[in-house]
Amino acid sequence: MIKEEYLTIENLLEKNKEWKNELNKIRDYEKFHFEIENSALLVLDMQNVFLSPSSHAYIPSSKVIIPIINSLIKYFENHNRPIFFTRHINSEDEKDLMLKWWKSPISLDDPLSSISTDLHIGSSEILIKNKYSAFINTKLEELLRKKAIKQVLITGVMSHLCCESTAREAFMRNFEVFYIIDGTATYTEILHKGTMFSLAHGFAECLEAKIVNGD
Repeated sequence: MIKEEYLTIENLLEKNKEWKNELNKIRDYEKFHFEIENSALLVLDMQNVFLSPSSHAYIPSSKVIIPIINSLIKYFENHNRPIFFTRHINSEDEKDLMLKWWKSPISLDDPLSSISTDLHIGSSEILIKNKYSAFINTKLEELLRKKAIKQVLITGVMSHLCCESTAREAFMRNFEVFYIIDGTATYTEILHKGTMFSLAHGFAECLEAKIVNGD
């Protein structure tokens, strides 16, 4: 698949402005109001397999979102709010469609499956998942309910696969969803924009990180 470095440090502000203008054409009013006291941060699949330039699955624009996600992590930590990381590990079941589709298994003992050391994990909880959605075959919903969480912020990779699937499922489970447009990334801008537009229409508030943490 062709990959693009569509997001860079140099064009970040310009891209955010462009994306927001396009998003406003889909919906120019707020459905949900962000409340840090009711929120949890989800950091999806920020693993070496997607963040290392030497990996076959490297996402070129991922390096731009790392400091942005770290700023959100710091903000949530400062407010003593829960943070959940996910690690995507493929099922070894030959009948599993994820394995059949990608043909490149990610195993638990593979160093590429580890979360990048560029991310500040701290005391965050790490969940192992084997589907696009972080809610399937995990305890994520149970943990969110125990902490009386009403809102989730979505960050990480890939925009159009795990991030979008998790955002949609969170909404369907009655969590208010905030999708961070400069805290998520994938292989091409068209895939990233497609995710933002579909989520903005029916599932989530699509925001810049600075709107959340005040930077």
